[in-house]
Amino acid sequence: MASESSTTSGRAPARSPIVYTFYGAAATLLLAAVVGYLLWPNAGGGNGAGGGPPGGGFGFGPSPVEVATAVETLASEPVRLIGEVTPLRQAVVASEVEGRVAELLVDEGDRVPAGAVLARLDTTTAELDLDAARASRAEAQARLVRFESEVRRMSDLRERGAVSEREYEQAVADRDAQAQTMSRIESEAALLEELIARAEIKAPFAGEVAAVHTELGEWQARGGDIVTLVDLSEVEVTVNAPERYVGQVEEARLSGVEVPVEFEALAGTYRGKVKAIIPQANPQSRTFPVIVSVPNRDGRIRAGMSANVLAQVGAPVPTVLVPKDALVLRSGRTFVFRIVPMAGQESPAGAGGDAGEGGPPAGAPEPGQQQAGPPPSGVQELEVEIGAGYGAWQVVRGDVHGGDQVVVRGNESLQPGMPVMVAGEADIAPPPAPSAELPSAQRRGGGR
Repeated sequence: MASESSTTSGRAPARSPIVYTFYGAAATLLLAAVVGYLLWPNAGGGNGAGGGPPGGGFGFGPSPVEVATAVETLASEPVRLIGEVTPLRQAVVASEVEGRVAELLVDEGDRVPAGAVLARLDTTTAELDLDAARASRAEAQARLVRFESEVRRMSDLRERGAVSEREYEQAVADRDAQAQTMSRIESEAALLEELIARAEIKAPFAGEVAAVHTELGEWQARGGDIVTLVDLSEVEVTVNAPERYVGQVEEARLSGVEVPVEFEALAGTYRGKVKAIIPQANPQSRTFPVIVSVPNRDGRIRAGMSANVLAQVGAPVPTVLVPKDALVLRSGRTFVFRIVPMAGQESPAGAGGDAGEGGPPAGAPEPGQQQAGPPPSGVQELEVEIGAGYGAWQVVRGDVHGGDQVVVRGNESLQPGMPVMVAGEADIAPPPAPSAELPSAQRRGGGR
């Protein structure tokens, strides 16, 4: 009965699991075949046998890269001298008189012109003393006028014999004493006027307020610090040059040669000139302090910054520069990838290939079929040692020569011998000429 009910229910009999397994395997194989055909480079015909990549096997084709040409130039040995920035001028502005701070007109970081008032001291007492001195001066002036009139009168009487010589001399002495009193009172008044004027503390030069040493209402003794003022319109970088370089540094100073100066906190390179060489060497290190002045028109250079002064010494020698983007760092090694022809690509058509009589070489396109693009090249890994940097370019030492094409874009995932397709030259600023930028005694014709 169970068998009859199942047959008459209208449902198809259940299939075996083996049938479903067969269907799944067939679908998987079909999908793999489609994906393999789509991912196979140059499907339907190419450089490799059966349309595969050169050398056979699966792959995604040559990697597109951008290249740049290594440059060879003449440059002396680069030397990097480390120094510290100091302002052109720095002064602690002090009070010339004593008094209470009545006004404090600046704060730290303010820019002030020369002669600007930084602070004012209270001058109430001095002004009262000045008023009293002016009143005494007016009184003394009136008495002096009276004494001078008395001397003239006594002089007339003496000529007529009406007064004795002693009386006349007494009148002259009284006038002279009053004149001395008048001079003393005038000096006291002038001193008070000067003290009142100096109660205004002014900036001795244009600069920036680096520190404020007082507060509003604080009593300032004579000579007390008010503010620290620095002039950063030009800065000085002091570096220590080994004594073997002093002669060339002196020549650079006399010739007015500009030297590149880099600051760790700022981007870009500034230009400076050797201002002075301190004649006394450091007895321990045998180095001479050298002062390099650097214009600071934009005010970005700050006192106390670390600076690197670049210099070149010795005779210029051939130097190779590559773009900094060409450098690859892996596992503590630095190297570049140089473009080299791949095997079988350097020979012209018909050379080194298997061709029938009068037929095209093996792998050549059929008549009427266009070449897909330039043949791929390979890359060679060259380990290098880096030297000084000049903008976007870096000095390298190794098996890199001027004129070599090195990869600068797309080199992150390259491996030695990988095929690449050169997409073009990278847009990089032209390399500098280090020997023309940095001081070299030999280049100026004054070397020893």
